[in-house]
Amino acid sequence: MNYKVEIIQSGRGGSINYIENEQALRLDWEFAMDGAYVFAPTPAQWDAYWQSNNIPWAAGRRQEILERVAEEVRRQKAQTAKVTMDDDCIHFKF
Repeated sequence: MNYKVEIIQSGRGGSINYIENEQALRLDWEFAMDGAYVFAPTPAQWDAYWQSNNIPWAAGRRQEILERVAEEVRRQKAQTAKVTMDDDCIHFKF
């Protein structure tokens, strides 16, 4: 499957676009004292959130998409960070 991850910075945060087959979903991110956080809907919210935003192809694919985002953000910007995935975010600890 063809996908890419674009990281956009605006001040101490920004957005991350996960693009697959020319369709994108957007996640927000922010620097913190202990690293950076990429915010995501919780597992319980995921499907309904993306369907309500006209991105139905993301339903049922939370783990897959967030793992891809985490891998690409780490590769592009935080190669030495420790990465953990919580219910509502991906945490990159520097």
